[in-house]
Amino acid sequence: MGKRRQSGWQRLLKLVESNDGLPTRESGSWAAEKLFAWNRYIEITTTAMVGNPKWPGGVNYVDLFCGPGVCSVRGSKERFPGSPLIAANAPKPFSKILLCELDGASADACCQRMDASPAAGCYRMFRGDCNQVVADIANELPANGLTLAFLDPTGLHVHMETVVALSGRGAVDLLILFPDSIDIIRNDRAYYFDNVESNLDKVLGKGLEWRTKKQAAEGMDASRLRKLYATIYQEQLTRLAGYGFFDELVIKGPSGPLYRLVYASKNSMGVKFWRESVKRNLGGQRTLF
Repeated sequence: MGKRRQSGWQRLLKLVESNDGLPTRESGSWAAEKLFAWNRYIEITTTAMVGNPKWPGGVNYVDLFCGPGVCSVRGSKERFPGSPLIAANAPKPFSKILLCELDGASADACCQRMDASPAAGCYRMFRGDCNQVVADIANELPANGLTLAFLDPTGLHVHMETVVALSGRGAVDLLILFPDSIDIIRNDRAYYFDNVESNLDKVLGKGLEWRTKKQAAEGMDASRLRKLYATIYQEQLTRLAGYGFFDELVIKGPSGPLYRLVYASKNSMGVKFWRESVKRNLGGQRTLF
């Protein structure tokens, strides 16, 4: 029996297996599961949509926390591709790849790697806080194009206003890391509840009283509370940015759930592609819905 093909993931691993001396983004091994799914989604979507006359503005890519372009597992020599290199090696090329990174050393490393990639001539790096430079990024997106946007913060760092600004430029499909376990339910009462200018308020956006919902949910177990916040977030994406189609993927570490990936689109086809992407996990096992 032939070896199972893993949607190009093994080819990407081969590209980054050698230490090039540049910085990497250290993470737990579970980050590879997230990027494996994102790679598969990019493969499916670019194969179907690049060159489609429906998108005269092309198929474009946005990454608001691009990092250095290569990830490594803490305490090991294991390396795997970061999201910029996944985009740069898509089966059919993006028209534009727009990257953003706050850390200067990471931005420099990412640029060196992108310069050596197939996307050397079509990417642009924006340096700074994505919430401050999002208008410049959005202005680069054609209104008649399709954009795949990856928002992968380490905590509550993507303001709802930033998502709204980005989503207003044509068809923008989003994959957002929503830190319900690693941040929100750990800190909502201690740091966010009494501060109306909190990071949680900026992430959830205006016009929805999450505190009222939180108070009504006193005594709710952690699983249901995580789901409550995710539901609030999706309601805000609908109300403020016009998204109507959603899916989720919960990423787990050794001790349980860490965060969930929220997929959002304004078209049912986007969710269809995403669900196809996560039918199998990194180990080749079929996932359950």
